[in-house]
Amino acid sequence: MRPTLKDVAKATGLDVSTVSRALSGDTTRRVGERNKQRAIAAAEELGYAPHRAARALRTGRYHSIAFVLVGPTLREQLDPPFLRFRLYGAEEVLSARGYLLSLHRLPAGGPGTERAGVAGWDHADALLLNWHGPSAEGLALIRGAGCPVALTDDDIFAESGGKVTCVLSDREGGVRQAIAHLVKLGHRRIALVNAEGNIRRLAGYLRGLSEHAVPVDPRLMKTWVAEGSPLPTGRRGGYRLTKELLAEKVPFTAVQAGSDYTAAGVIDALQEAGLRVPEDVAVVGFDDVDSMGLSPFREPFLTTLREPGYEIGERAARLLLAQIEEGAEPQRLVLPMQLIVRASCGARRQGD
Repeated sequence: MRPTLKDVAKATGLDVSTVSRALSGDTTRRVGERNKQRAIAAAEELGYAPHRAARALRTGRYHSIAFVLVGPTLREQLDPPFLRFRLYGAEEVLSARGYLLSLHRLPAGGPGTERAGVAGWDHADALLLNWHGPSAEGLALIRGAGCPVALTDDDIFAESGGKVTCVLSDREGGVRQAIAHLVKLGHRRIALVNAEGNIRRLAGYLRGLSEHAVPVDPRLMKTWVAEGSPLPTGRRGGYRLTKELLAEKVPFTAVQAGSDYTAAGVIDALQEAGLRVPEDVAVVGFDDVDSMGLSPFREPFLTTLREPGYEIGERAARLLLAQIEEGAEPQRLVLPMQLIVRASCGARRQGD
């Protein structure tokens, strides 16, 4: 027979209401830490798990967060490792507080499709949207439902009238760090090989050059159109655009790539042309997939920018819980990126 709250209360000598508050994380009436730990230990020993439907009727909450992905397939949305790490971070926080994280896909198919998709979230206390948000109509539907919403990796805080929590990394600031590092090493002919939609990376590149009085040469700015999974297409795009740079004979001594896999494609093309990294050309990536166990190289080699994907998921989940449980206001939060210096960056050689 499934253990009940009464069984846990009997095992601890506490009353049922105290055990309920201790296990649900109810902060409206304080439960002493000693009693809380006794209740948790007894629940674990007995194998007690709360009945979600009953708890929803009692509290008016479902203790469920919908993790929403916008796009044609879940696989396309979750293939990139940096996106999955946001999911891991959110799940860790929510499960520790007794919330279920469920995956939902909102197909990209116009207002009617979005309306049907949004209607399916009526058993969630909040929505966590990954990567990019719904259309203006989809956003209006969500806001009209009065459900707390957080968005990772995009900034629509002002557009939403301050109603949608946005948690993102400082991509512009990260690329500015990388450009400053390259300039310090003596590089002034720095190319950018980037996917078309990576606007914040482009802004960081341009601002970084401006801050160090490095003239902008439009010939050094190469863009590829992102289609499908960003890993293989990024490598192909980096390879193709670097081949173009070399064929055009535009001088450069360093490359800032829009992703680590784009950087791998850049290095493929450079090595095919007989150029060495970092002796002839320094290369910087973006994402730090080495830290995610998906390096395109045999060993950690690429200087890159580490995006705090796990922390983004954690912070978004905590902000949603604060809205649900404490009535907190939505927030806009920008997390810093970290420059990871490895072997792919070297000082510019004299005469280059």
